[in-house]
Amino acid sequence: MSQKLKFKPSDIEKLYKDQAVEYSDFANSSFSWLYLEKPLMDNVMAMVSVKNPKVLDAGCGMGRTLKYLLDKKVPKENILGVDISSEMLAIASKNVPQVKTIRSDLTSLKVKDKFDVIVCTHVLHYLGEEDFKKTLKNFYKLLKKKGILFFVISHPVRQARHNLAEYFKRDWIVSHTPWGTTSPLYLRPVTDIVNDTIKAGFTIKSLEEPTVPMRAKKADLENYLKYACCPSRVAVIAEK
Repeated sequence: MSQKLKFKPSDIEKLYKDQAVEYSDFANSSFSWLYLEKPLMDNVMAMVSVKNPKVLDAGCGMGRTLKYLLDKKVPKENILGVDISSEMLAIASKNVPQVKTIRSDLTSLKVKDKFDVIVCTHVLHYLGEEDFKKTLKNFYKLLKKKGILFFVISHPVRQARHNLAEYFKRDWIVSHTPWGTTSPLYLRPVTDIVNDTIKAGFTIKSLEEPTVPMRAKKADLENYLKYACCPSRVAVIAEK
């Protein structure tokens, strides 16, 4: 995608207006959720020492993480889901009607509550350089002291694996989604991910590049080979 073409947070709503059903059908049983993201989320929730934490699901989509949090016994009144896509929120309200959700852009989200945990999976790679920085700073404001930020984005090596010369591109590319569509995605190196998180005020507790467990090979060989070929996710666990 040419640098002249920009992708703003408001464009995400149109993207998922077109792809909401396809993504929702894919998300709950996706290979990456079962073997990469969910195990990471388990580790993060195990770190939370606060009883009955307040949790923000930033970019809640169709409600997959909201349901996960309920399954982890987080009280429904302590969970807030936020998404910019009204189509996704409509699906989330059907999947997890007991959890409150609101429509907002993450760069300008304002709520009265402060949170013990913010989780944000597969959202921040839809933000360009300035919006990425603004969102991290906003997350910092929304967290309580010692609060935890956990976010997962597509690994830049995976996106640039067919031409590693693009790794430092810092620009928009067109990504082919595993649910059979295409979408714009901002390619930034791991150093930017780390340094922008630190500049927003956070202390990084852990940087993860999860590997696919061997048990997944027997369960789904095709996807095992697809995801084991190169790093596919970058996950950051940070503290305010």
